[in-house]
Amino acid sequence: MQKPRRLVGVAVAAALLATTFGLAAPAAGQTTGGAAASAADYPFPLPDFSHPDSPHAPQFKKHQLPPMLVVSGQFDDLTDLSESGTEDKFFPFFTFGTVSDYYLQNGLGVLVPVPETYGERDNGIVLVELGNSAGWFSQDVGVRRRTMLDLADPYVDFARFDTNNNGRIENSELVVVTLVTSPDPTYSCGQTAAVGPGRALDGKTIAFTTADGGSLTNNLTFAHEVAHQNFDLADHYGFGVGAWDLAGPTCAGPNNQIWQAPNAWHRMHIGDDKPTVITKDRYVTLLPNDMAPYGSYLLYDPERGTDDYFMIEARRPVAGKYDQNVPDDGLMVWRVDERNVRSGLEHVRGVEMIRPDGMRTPGCVDQDVDGRTDEDPVNNLDDDGDGLVDEDPQTDGACYSGSDTDAWNAFDARTPQREMTAPWADGTPAKVAVRAIGHTFAVPARAMVRAFIDVRGPGVLVDAAEPNGDSPHPTLTAGSTTTFSFAVMNTGEATDTFEFTELVPDGWTATTQRMTLTAGQRATATITVTAGTDELVGERHTLIARGRSTTDSSVVTEYPFLVDMNRPSAITYTGDSTVDHSDPARLAARVTDKFSGAPLAGHKVVFSHADWLTEATTGADGLATASWPADLAPGAYTFTMSAGSKNGYTASSSTFPITVEAESATLAITSPTMYADDSGQAMTVKVTEEADGSPADLGRATVQVQLRSALTGEVRNYSATADTNGIATVGVDAPAGLWSATAGLTGGYFTAPPIQAELVVFNPDGEVTGAAVAPDGSGRNVVLTVAARYADNAPTGAVTMTANRQTFNGTALRWLVVSGTSAVFEIGGTLNNQPATLRATVHTDGDRDRFSVKVTSATATYTSGDLTARTGALTVRTS
Repeated sequence: MQKPRRLVGVAVAAALLATTFGLAAPAAGQTTGGAAASAADYPFPLPDFSHPDSPHAPQFKKHQLPPMLVVSGQFDDLTDLSESGTEDKFFPFFTFGTVSDYYLQNGLGVLVPVPETYGERDNGIVLVELGNSAGWFSQDVGVRRRTMLDLADPYVDFARFDTNNNGRIENSELVVVTLVTSPDPTYSCGQTAAVGPGRALDGKTIAFTTADGGSLTNNLTFAHEVAHQNFDLADHYGFGVGAWDLAGPTCAGPNNQIWQAPNAWHRMHIGDDKPTVITKDRYVTLLPNDMAPYGSYLLYDPERGTDDYFMIEARRPVAGKYDQNVPDDGLMVWRVDERNVRSGLEHVRGVEMIRPDGMRTPGCVDQDVDGRTDEDPVNNLDDDGDGLVDEDPQTDGACYSGSDTDAWNAFDARTPQREMTAPWADGTPAKVAVRAIGHTFAVPARAMVRAFIDVRGPGVLVDAAEPNGDSPHPTLTAGSTTTFSFAVMNTGEATDTFEFTELVPDGWTATTQRMTLTAGQRATATITVTAGTDELVGERHTLIARGRSTTDSSVVTEYPFLVDMNRPSAITYTGDSTVDHSDPARLAARVTDKFSGAPLAGHKVVFSHADWLTEATTGADGLATASWPADLAPGAYTFTMSAGSKNGYTASSSTFPITVEAESATLAITSPTMYADDSGQAMTVKVTEEADGSPADLGRATVQVQLRSALTGEVRNYSATADTNGIATVGVDAPAGLWSATAGLTGGYFTAPPIQAELVVFNPDGEVTGAAVAPDGSGRNVVLTVAARYADNAPTGAVTMTANRQTFNGTALRWLVVSGTSAVFEIGGTLNNQPATLRATVHTDGDRDRFSVKVTSATATYTSGDLTARTGALTVRTS
């Protein structure tokens, strides 16, 4: 059964400030504004995990550091470091890259130089002459160190450092570096060992070790070796800590100045860092140690005890800082088993890096971390008979130096894991975890790590991060509705009911979702947020995804993230809706603020239809205008207009119709309308569009011609497409006859009123002769006398017609058409001495000839109607 807990209540505003500026909210068990709170499951006061009263070694705790002496050995056959060059490696404070500055900046203490009388007095450096290098290095290392101290004795009062007056000078009283000129590049690492036996120096027995190295040894290695003296530091490179700790591997080749800061565990024990012990499920924000304030966090289970815990910290390489050579960027997780921090066994690790992939880092001689060293060398054989091949492939001493996949950083696709649920060192499942590892929205990007700490007791996880751990940073539009989904989890130990929502600004709305979750159950909350309509362009708000228990309001988690605001634009069409084919259509669109209606200047508008498009930019009135040539066939078309996003306004688009109507034109027959039937004459029709300054492609005009025979009633149809000059050549093949021709336009691009004309197609061999008398409708006789023919394709002849005391005499035969036994002709002459035209039709296909006559003058018209000859005969022939 879950026990009740008292929880710290932290105001939303404080949480937002903490997250935004990288400041972690106080942990339960710490004070906030004078008010202290503790959780029943966790003791108060909380344990001090650095336990200075019971350190792992007498000096392994934060304490005032003894002064440091650097004895630099000089050879007569090598190029030695000068006194100032030696000093530059160790003593300048506030100068990046020295041993003392490393200690100072990482909170390990102040290394001051000893008083001495050599050269530049009291700078802590004593140079001693060692003779030939070969002879020197042939001696035992303890003897060498003893000799160097003996040579330094005239310049140093060793007696003053016996602060406890026990007659011995120990590591707690004096730090000594014995440095010699490196004889070759391989002499570039370091070691800490005892000084060989010898005489008392200033009456004091030498009981300290010295940090030994060469002129090519990098300064981090000296800092490491000095820590053996200062803190009785235990080497952890066999634990696979890599380049993430002062106790890790530091040698990097001749004078290769690499830097890595102490990890969180060492900072807690021998440095200034006091980690925040988490007693309540909550988010924390971590800054790397190059940013202030650096802070680490500690997770433990009081039911388990204080020997097992996790520590987390943020690390990243930054040039000119003491983490500049760490191999990765992100959250580092350290699992601690206080019982085994000095186990001396590479597979029994008191301080172990927990990698995102769960793989244990190799040791120096036990690369597969199985408790056996070098049991299976590289030979592709199973030498130890355990079914595995080459488990310890590395050479002894090749310690793990770190990897760029050590840190928890889901932004790196190689380490997408965002949840640390490792067991305790003995394999027992831990009831604490680090979840939702990601980054805050603070600047600089991804420098600040955010993680949810799941410890004992009730809790609820709200994880609104992107899959890569980044805080979402969407852009919302005023008045828009957006759905946010985020992962949630009951991180407590009992079933509970929670309400999930988004905390939004005034004028906004957000839905709430209620869920009952069993202990450890995960789900997805989906919240709908509607932004207010009065948001200004460029405004930035903080939204907070929140989960809260309905049974205990103090069980609440909030995940803040930023949203930027823009406003919606609207686009309205104000241009032409109809246009004649080929005439320019005026396209016009107005872009405005959707809510206020204010015009938006400078927005590019794209007008388009199918694969045609054009662009225009809005002016101060929000109007963008363009022109479309209307070169499509007449019909209705849908166009799209789109205004791009700009200056914080969203894109907008819409459609509008344009109807293309046929272009107005006129027609004219330009070819002869009378010709011989064997001439091959074609009809030409001229299409002329209206003079509107926008010429169309007349080649799109199609002329339709219909011929109707006046003699037989036969109908013939023809069509032709005009050329670019508007000339349509119609190949008519009508036989001899009198044809009524009607010309019009088809195809839709143009419109024109139809025109009509009479087409005379004659047979040059045709002839009509004779005379006939026939009564008209009133019983009066009509007498028609004809002599008509062609001479060299020219009509010639004479016609006389009398009717009702009217006489027509004609000799100007205009045309004669003979078709079979029928003929029609037209002749000019006089009617009662007045100019007149006579047109007559003759049919000789029956028992009696038939004819009709129409005479037209300026003052009179006579029409006989169809008459049947009573007497006489008319002859129609073509040969």
